[in-house]
Formats: sequence, C-alpha cells, structure tokens
Amino acid sequence: MDNNAPQKEEKPEQRRQESIKPYVKYSGMAFQMIGALVLAAFAGRELDEYVGNRKPWFTIVLLLLAVVATMVLTIISINKK
Repeated sequence: MDNNAPQKEEKPEQRRQESIKPYVKYSGMAFQMIGALVLAAFAGRELDEYVGNRKPWFTIVLLLLAVVATMVLTIISINKK
C-alpha cells in the first residue's frame, strides 16, 4: 500500500448528494412511521366499531404494535450501513 498515492478528489456535486442522502433516508422513515400510525388508528377504529366495543381496545393495541414495529424497523435501518 502506497500512502503517498494521490487521493481521489470528490466533486462538489458528489459531496452534496452524499450529504443529502441521510436527510432523504430519515425523512422517508418519518413518513413511514406516520403512515403506519395513521393506518393502525384507522383500522383499530373500524374494528372497534365493527365489534361494538365501548372502549377502543383494538385501536390501542394496533397503535402500540405500530409504534413497536416502526421503532424496531428504525433501529435496524440505523444500524445498517
């Protein structure tokens, strides 16, 4: 290995694109989390109405499952290189 070898110079456009990638990744994850929570709330409310529950048990359970699932997926995504 030659430590004196010339380094590849990055183009400014390439550096800018690489700095934007994390923003796109994390904003996409945020929209995914919001979508999962909205879907869980809607499905839970519909199930509660269908079954005739006085208390929103399905809504609570589905929202908790959505939160746990999205957090697990977020942790896995962050740990991935």
